[in-house]
Formats: sequence, C-alpha cells, structure tokens
Amino acid sequence: MLTFTVGSGPALEVTEFADFDTGQAVYRITGIGAFTLGWDPDHHPEADQDPMQEILQVAYGTGPLGFHMDEAPVLYGVTLAGAEPFTRAALEVDALRLRPYRLIISAPVRVPRGAARRASDVVSALARHWLAQPWTPELRRAHEHHCAPHSLHRYGGLIAQHEERLRRLREDHAHYIQRADRATAVLQAGPVPAPAGAPPHPYASTETAGR
Repeated sequence: MLTFTVGSGPALEVTEFADFDTGQAVYRITGIGAFTLGWDPDHHPEADQDPMQEILQVAYGTGPLGFHMDEAPVLYGVTLAGAEPFTRAALEVDALRLRPYRLIISAPVRVPRGAARRASDVVSALARHWLAQPWTPELRRAHEHHCAPHSLHRYGGLIAQHEERLRRLREDHAHYIQRADRATAVLQAGPVPAPAGAPPHPYASTETAGR
C-alpha cells in the first residue's frame, strides 16, 4: 500500500499493479477508483526516442479501453470517463492539464474545472511514481510487444499503399520519359520548312508575300 499526499486534500491510499501482458500500470485509490497508466497505443515509442517525447496515456478505470471502464474514479462526486494522452515533458515542468469527460444524458461533456484540476494533480503524482520505478522500462517493452500485432497490420497496409503508389509512379515515369524522348527527337529534326504551294506565313510582309 502506497500513500500519496496531493495538494491540500487528504492522503491517498494507493495500491499499485503492473500488467506485463499489456504494458500498463494500474493504481487503485481507496474510495476513489482506478487509474491505468501506460503509453498511447497510437504513438508507439521508438527504441532511440527521447523519453521526454513519449506520448503517455491515462485511462479512467480498468479493463478494455473505452469510454465507460470498470472502477472508474470519482472525484468531487463526478465519475471520470475515457482516456487522455499527455507528454512526459508536461510532467517534468509541472504543467499537466487534463480535461476528463463524464457522461450526461448520453452525451460526453468535460468535467467541471475543479474535478479536472484534481484529476491532473492525482495523475501527475501517480505518473511520476510510475515512471520512476525500476521495472518501467520492461513495462514499456511489454507495451511494444502487446502493440506489435496491430503495428504489423497497420504498417503492412501502409507498405501496400506505398508499393501501389510506387508502381503508379514508375508507370508515369516511363510514360514521361517516352514523351520526353519524342519531344527530343522532334526538336533534333529541326524546324519544318514550308512545302511548295503552301499558303504564306500569316506574319510575312506584304512585299515578301507578293514575291
């Protein structure tokens, strides 16, 4: 059990979990709910990427990612919903500003500012703790492994698109080379003289035309 003091609020009793199947860390806060921390699945970290450029993510609750999640946290009587990306750099400069959603009459709306500020402070404290753990680099590798099948499918589709685009470019390239060769041959053949009996040049002088 961990204890966090965030702002002027009461101390938070937190239980920490690490899911190496998906590459996520789960923090369950007594009386509030759970926050799932990890990397944004749409921005896969590169092996040589500056950690400050990593796009992280907090999901409000546990289980499969969605708008309504299990154990969704409740702050100031407001149930948080969905997930939000944030940068590691924002944590370093203490500039994390989250805007969680909640559901009102089947429409997603932003939570009140007070709940948003509290969520930002809580997530900031949890994320700082998570990123400082010695097992976090391995959790990042687990995230990459979990995302690898989706990455292969996505990049395979992009590769196929680019291969088709390259095929069309090669066809266009060959076509334009033929046209350029034709234009070169025409140019090298020289100007075309008017044959005998042809009408006069429209801009020839009257004196020249009458000869």
